[in-house]
Amino acid sequence: MKKLIDLKTLFTAVAILEFCYFLFGMLPPSIVQPVTGWVLSPDGHWITKLIGLALGTMGYMAWIFRKNPHIGVAKGLAAYQVASATMDIVMWNVMKDEGIFNNPLAQTTVIAAIVSHYILGILLIIAIKNHKNESN
Repeated sequence: MKKLIDLKTLFTAVAILEFCYFLFGMLPPSIVQPVTGWVLSPDGHWITKLIGLALGTMGYMAWIFRKNPHIGVAKGLAAYQVASATMDIVMWNVMKDEGIFNNPLAQTTVIAAIVSHYILGILLIIAIKNHKNESN
């Protein structure tokens, strides 16, 4: 259990997860739907590429700090993880009539994203609180 709330472990997990999102974001438009299930417009593909780059950068920052985690960076990563999962839920509900997640593969990938982001966010919050308690 202690390893699950270790900032070094969590920074590494965030780096790996966000690098995977970077890879998915960089997929050629012709294979996005077969691989992820996402049904995107041309603008959606463009936005996915931009967000993929941002997530890749976030993953790289987590990777850089993995051996010596900075508490400020941990707070930012935790906030992003929780906000991202929440936004996935909101957008799924808002866009459900537009068919973006209307197939089993897309539903599986978005559910996996929601669960993984909430888990990482909560674990980061716990690790931050433990870090503060250990510092006092």
